[in-house]
Amino acid sequence: MKITAGNGLYGLPAGLLLFAVFAVLCLPAAAAQECRFCHDEPLYRVDFNRSIHAGNGCTSCHTGITDIEKHRDGKEKPAPVNCGICHEKIAKEYLNNFHYIQEDFRCSDCHRNIHAIQKEPGKNIKLAIIEKCTECHGNADYTASGHGEAILKGNHDAADCSDCHGLHSTQVFHTSLEQYPTEAREFYTQKCKRCHADSVMMARNNLSDRMVAYYEGTYHGKVQELGYPAPVAGCGDCHTKHNILPKEDPRSSIHPANLEANCGRCHSGFHPRFLSYQSHPDYTDRQKYPALYATFLFMGGLLVGTLAFFWFHTILWWRKVYWEHHRMEKEGIVPPSVVATGEGLQQVERFSVKYRIMHVLLVLSFFTLVLTGFPLKYAGTEWAQTVIRLWGGAHISGLFHRGAALVLIVGMAYVAWESLKFLFPRGTGKQGWLGRLLGPDSLFPNLKDLQDLKGMFRWFFNRGEAPKFDRWTYWEKFDFLAVFWGMFAIGGSGILLWKPEWSSWLVPGWVLNIAALVHSEEALLAALFIFTIHFFNTHFIPNKFPMDRLIFTGTYRLEELKEQRPLEYERLVAEGRLEGMKREHPSIPLKLISATFGLGSLLLGLFLTVLILWSLLFA
Repeated sequence: MKITAGNGLYGLPAGLLLFAVFAVLCLPAAAAQECRFCHDEPLYRVDFNRSIHAGNGCTSCHTGITDIEKHRDGKEKPAPVNCGICHEKIAKEYLNNFHYIQEDFRCSDCHRNIHAIQKEPGKNIKLAIIEKCTECHGNADYTASGHGEAILKGNHDAADCSDCHGLHSTQVFHTSLEQYPTEAREFYTQKCKRCHADSVMMARNNLSDRMVAYYEGTYHGKVQELGYPAPVAGCGDCHTKHNILPKEDPRSSIHPANLEANCGRCHSGFHPRFLSYQSHPDYTDRQKYPALYATFLFMGGLLVGTLAFFWFHTILWWRKVYWEHHRMEKEGIVPPSVVATGEGLQQVERFSVKYRIMHVLLVLSFFTLVLTGFPLKYAGTEWAQTVIRLWGGAHISGLFHRGAALVLIVGMAYVAWESLKFLFPRGTGKQGWLGRLLGPDSLFPNLKDLQDLKGMFRWFFNRGEAPKFDRWTYWEKFDFLAVFWGMFAIGGSGILLWKPEWSSWLVPGWVLNIAALVHSEEALLAALFIFTIHFFNTHFIPNKFPMDRLIFTGTYRLEELKEQRPLEYERLVAEGRLEGMKREHPSIPLKLISATFGLGSLLLGLFLTVLILWSLLFA
């Protein structure tokens, strides 16, 4: 009997059509009978008929036989079996498989008894996979691990070899975290998250589904989520590849006795107290992390309390000023400062060149810190990943972040030095240091600031006149002192986090968890305060809109000094210092640069405010 590749229905006589159709449909069975004439072992006559491939027939796999007689005589051999004819999807996956690329494994190397293979109902497929993989990979660590033990006890939720490595898609990089750190670390971390973030599965196994979220809240997790896994630890780095056991088990990589060696694979030169750092910290757990919980409450209260008070203050101020401005417009009343003439147009200096340059550096460093820090804080958002890519990656972004922080720290150190010189000038003065500290030229709060605050609220509600201010208002003093507090909170915590191994010689590792929380929350407070409250004070008041150029030009009109700082004006006149403060009108280039820089900062700040608030509320 000949079975040729060219046979078909076309060209057959009409009378033989029915017979041809019958022959084609029955070809597998007929061919099988022919094959069994020679291949008559029980494997083919009995076992194959019970296998899952029984309905296929011999020639569905063993193709290329066109003449049975030639085949019987050994002159015609079948083509190599191609499982991909039926298992097309699996075959495509397997082309990238480590076993195929590196070891030249074929399907039959794992699926050996292919003629008798059966689908066994109710069989523990996970256990079967482990048994098959450990024929070559005799991994005692895995079979003794939490996952392996659970599967042996019948737990179908536990991970078998294929859950982590893939069944037919085992990539080359799967074999080594050391040789392929980026691909492998990201791959395994995502695999771990897939199960351990499943709340239903974790509840079934009496495990917390929040461990993934706690990890993602750490520096390791955030950099991973941004798409840069190479420089940070993933799940497999700490929990190792197969020896995944509870930390109470002495064999576990996270057992206290093994932590130093485990952490030491990435970190070096640390004090043993470094090991108290929590990789999955839960700041809401009062019992387990009391210090972290207390810090969370304090920072949350500081954030909400500060913003709530000043937003309320800003809303009242906005209502009062804009409604008053609207009323004057309707009645045709022109504000006195608009029609200033003569001496009122004279420019007087408020900020020297030195302090204007320092303010520009402060603005640049602050924006750099926000643009490099907040993408890390909200690493799961698309905008954060885009911004980090624009910086050139997480590593480059971190370098800019630390550079901007250094500029800010040096600047604040210089301001602190200037403050000390103000309090303790050379020579003898009329006032002692306490008098200077609480005097009108000081940025330290005094009793008058409390009176001014009370007066402002009375003015907000039409219960009195607006208070008269001296050189500094109470909100300006708050801005100034808030920077010092921010440098203590953000700068101090940032320095600890900069080199955590070095920091461990000063503080225990759990303090670094607190430092990370303080750094993040204080940064949020600083950004929202600057971009909403400070921007209102300097941009959105009617007599300053769209911006106040004073901090960039350094001067303003004498009429503005008399209107905004009447007590300072009176002091300067009484002390004979006003004449020495008079300056030329700012040049056109200076005004253009000031406006461009100021408005650009305003627009960028408002855009970042939208991103931050959206991430805070919805991400």
